[in-house]
Amino acid sequence: MGVIPFREALAAGPLLFDGAMGSLLYERGVFLTRSFDELNLSQPEIVAQVHRDYLDAGADIIETNTFGANRIALARHGFADKTVEINRAGVLLARGAVGDQAYVAGSVGPTGVSWGNASAAERTRAREALAEQLDVLTSVPGGVDLLLLETFPELAELEAAIELARKIAPTLPIIAQAMFTPEGRIGTLEPGAVADRLVEAGADVIGANCGAGPPELYEVATKMVGHGRPVAIQPNAGFPRMIEGRTIYVANPEHFGVFARRLLQIGVAMVGGCCGTTPEHIRRMAGAVRMRSGRDLGARVTGAGAAGAAPLSPPPLAGRSGLAGKLAAGKFVVSVELSAPPGISATKAVEAAAMLKASGKIDAVNIADGPRASARMANLALCAAVQQHAGLETILHVCCRDRNLIGLVSHLLGAHALGLRNLVIITGDPPKLGDYPFATPVYDLDSIGLLRMAERLNRGLDPAGKALGPPGQREQTSFLMATGAEPGAVDYERELERLHEKKAAGAELVMTQPIYDPHVLERFLDDTKDLGLPILVGLLPLASARNAEFLNAEVPGMRVPDEIRARMARAPEGAPARAEGVRIAREALDAVKHRVQGAYIMPPFGRYQSALDILEGL
Repeated sequence: MGVIPFREALAAGPLLFDGAMGSLLYERGVFLTRSFDELNLSQPEIVAQVHRDYLDAGADIIETNTFGANRIALARHGFADKTVEINRAGVLLARGAVGDQAYVAGSVGPTGVSWGNASAAERTRAREALAEQLDVLTSVPGGVDLLLLETFPELAELEAAIELARKIAPTLPIIAQAMFTPEGRIGTLEPGAVADRLVEAGADVIGANCGAGPPELYEVATKMVGHGRPVAIQPNAGFPRMIEGRTIYVANPEHFGVFARRLLQIGVAMVGGCCGTTPEHIRRMAGAVRMRSGRDLGARVTGAGAAGAAPLSPPPLAGRSGLAGKLAAGKFVVSVELSAPPGISATKAVEAAAMLKASGKIDAVNIADGPRASARMANLALCAAVQQHAGLETILHVCCRDRNLIGLVSHLLGAHALGLRNLVIITGDPPKLGDYPFATPVYDLDSIGLLRMAERLNRGLDPAGKALGPPGQREQTSFLMATGAEPGAVDYERELERLHEKKAAGAELVMTQPIYDPHVLERFLDDTKDLGLPILVGLLPLASARNAEFLNAEVPGMRVPDEIRARMARAPEGAPARAEGVRIAREALDAVKHRVQGAYIMPPFGRYQSALDILEGL
């Protein structure tokens, strides 16, 4: 891949394999009795199209169509004499289909020799066949980026393949995937023991593929993670099940997207599909991968711009917007979250913005982009209406969930044309959390990728490296780019790591989630001093004791300390409880106002006066 070496990409975040080749070729008219590997010679275009389809679906790694292309396996179809040609063509087809937009993995499968019962001579013949194939796959100039040893049901043969690969191509990364039984074993060995054997044999990445569906390989993965190497998992499309008299494949594409998120959450580094999976399965998994990774689709095409237009210097921060000017001058700023209506009238929201503007205490209102995956008036339209009719500056939330790469570029260019200069860039809640769980999430980019894209627009370049503006007339955007942070994140170290990545991608302002525990906030402020970014502390005034209990129990990363919940419990319901919530928020802001550059207030249930009440006496 032209952008970053494979090992660096693996260290930066999860990667996505492609899916099945054989079952997809069968769906496209190739008989099961054919040698799928020989199609590299007789029907190269159908193979190349499969590669392109997986690339378009979002795969980071494309496997060569050479799984059964060792001499012993090819002999069963009468093609042993074409071993070299088939493997060489497999590499050239994969590389030609993806160029430098994805990594190419040289696929090597088992010979079919039963090592447990084979004679010494048969094992020698198998080793020679594996060595021949590995030698051809790795000898094509500019060909494979890594080797994938996959679907080995016998551990001894997989260990032999690793040993040969290490000798033949000592610098190439080696991924070793065993095929477990549906019960999660290879012979008598459990996944943890298999992992240790593969690590000892010299694999760079260990894992499992084929043989079972997502639930079974999830259990295998839980026992392979933590054995000193990244783990790669590629399940089949599952097993057919009889449910109320119907034969149903439970592991549909949507299920694969959920499965991918679960795997990544336990620390699996690479995911993909095996038998029965399609580009649609991979497309659903791509969203989960991008949510956990700093890479994005835009990174694939940045190489195209290397020889194109030169980047401009970004506009000075102070001149980008009124809010940016205040931040650059070191002033304390306040933003209030304004809710977009669920209907077609913006009147109440604009009136609320006018009220906040008249107070003289508010510098901007920020408007979320479909919060909690809800369908509301487009925040782009409401921001434009507020700035035009209320005269108050806005901060536009931009979510990665609902627009593909092209849509995001258009959205930002349109926002700039409407005079919107302040952005909060977020990945966005998945549709499963909202009222439309069947909606399709996009996630071509995550927040880091979108920050990177916006930063390039500020330098006058689109994601492909082309200059903004008509021929001969360079243009550039002038966005202030904010990002979110969760001081109470469950995986706190990862939150800090991603915050540093966000700064590197272009973030210029941090807006935190609401915090009620002063110790959590102090820790966060201490740990982010080296960032050198202004921070707006998030404040959400509690509305009732029930509200406090809900936030503490149900919202990840938002802990409400016992003493705060006790204060809310002592306050009578209604106005007295809301007043107590305001006092708690005011105390929290007063305690840290000397350490932050502003406040980001989220009034609950549209009670915007509470934001002004928090600021009383500040």
